[in-house]
Amino acid sequence: MLNTRHHWLKTRSLWILFLAPFLMAGSSKPPQQSGQFKLVKSHKAFEGLEVFEFHHLDNGLKVFLSPKKGSNSIAYVTGYDVGSRFEEKGRTGLAHLFEHMMFRGTETFPEPFKTLSEWGGQYNAYTSRDMTVYYQIVPNKLLNQVAQLESERMRKLLITKAGFNTERGAVVSERKKSVSDNPFGKLWWELYQLAFDKHSYKTGPIGWQKDLDATSFEDALLFYKRFYAPNRAIISIVGDFEINNALETLNKYYGAFKAQDVKIPNIPIEKTERPARRKVVSLKAEKVIMADARFSPSSSSPHAASELLLCVLLAGGDSGYLNYELVETGLAQSVSSSCYPSIETGLSSIFVVANPGKSIKEIEKAYDSSWKGFPDWLTDERIESIKLYFTLEQLSALRDPTNLAKDFVSSAILSRGDPLYSFKLMDAVKQLKRKDILDRLSQWKSIGKTRVFIQPRS
Repeated sequence: MLNTRHHWLKTRSLWILFLAPFLMAGSSKPPQQSGQFKLVKSHKAFEGLEVFEFHHLDNGLKVFLSPKKGSNSIAYVTGYDVGSRFEEKGRTGLAHLFEHMMFRGTETFPEPFKTLSEWGGQYNAYTSRDMTVYYQIVPNKLLNQVAQLESERMRKLLITKAGFNTERGAVVSERKKSVSDNPFGKLWWELYQLAFDKHSYKTGPIGWQKDLDATSFEDALLFYKRFYAPNRAIISIVGDFEINNALETLNKYYGAFKAQDVKIPNIPIEKTERPARRKVVSLKAEKVIMADARFSPSSSSPHAASELLLCVLLAGGDSGYLNYELVETGLAQSVSSSCYPSIETGLSSIFVVANPGKSIKEIEKAYDSSWKGFPDWLTDERIESIKLYFTLEQLSALRDPTNLAKDFVSSAILSRGDPLYSFKLMDAVKQLKRKDILDRLSQWKSIGKTRVFIQPRS
């Protein structure tokens, strides 16, 4: 039997260990208003970690500030409420294409890659089905410069036809490398194409080749004006800064921007109750790869936590059930999962990479038979152990201010409108019991299943 008191004490001590940088750091008191930015709410994740939410009264820009003294650096994240789910038929790939365009430069910063490298921090961007996010971590003395760069990229980007054609060519090459010729990329693409009929989640951010070819310079300009606007954006700053100084800087660079009217394309509702679907894709690859997916609860669903923990229990690293059944028996090289909730009904997926020489028939048979033993394997002790593993993984990520600003704040705001959503989801996972997992498992039987295999081409 699991010693619950010992487990509680261990979890508590780990919380203290991982959150020590936050608990020791003080935060400056926020003003009720600074310029056109008004304090809307203070979000307290736990003692020592607070996020202050400000809204611009005129243009709708939302800002989330979490100051932490002592690091001499800041993470500055700009998230846009635009992903491939907003793209219209025949013009897929624009959200991702514009992620590339945003590095073409502005009047003040004609070479963003060079500038960001000279600043000496980390920087990157990503586009998902739900959002587009730009982030960097730099010395705190550069807050003014980072704000100026990101504000100019928001409304003053230098967009030329030549630059557009260059970036479109780069995306076309990326698509070939990451989807057409990549086993995992191809697997992801085919999985969503097969699973969805109507919803725009069907087509990933990279888009269709024919749509990229057909997209015009004018299409790109219109997309930029519609979506790269203050009322479609959130800014999250975490690190060593003063709130008053940050707000003065943001007022200076974003204050004059105007909100933009955006007509969001109608997104059809996907029917989730349907017969199972299966597809085999022949590709130049070394081994069989399997994806087994089911429609997943959205981020607003009360089942999001049990879905997430079920996936971790099944395929969450070395301690997951399927690792014992498939990897340790020599059938598979690895087992993994992707089950974090999307804004709308998405996919919860389990991936199995077979060992060389193993056939689809062998892997699928072993995979299907292994499920029968899962309820007996699922003891209270294992559940508590894996919940602890999950918590540790999340807390470890919090030590990086970029992760806090990007994953725990920005993504949560864009997907749920709540900077504490990730923390609430983590707390919900910690409360789950064996019955909750088995109830969720039984739901999987009535949810549309999609299975795709990569078959090495002979």
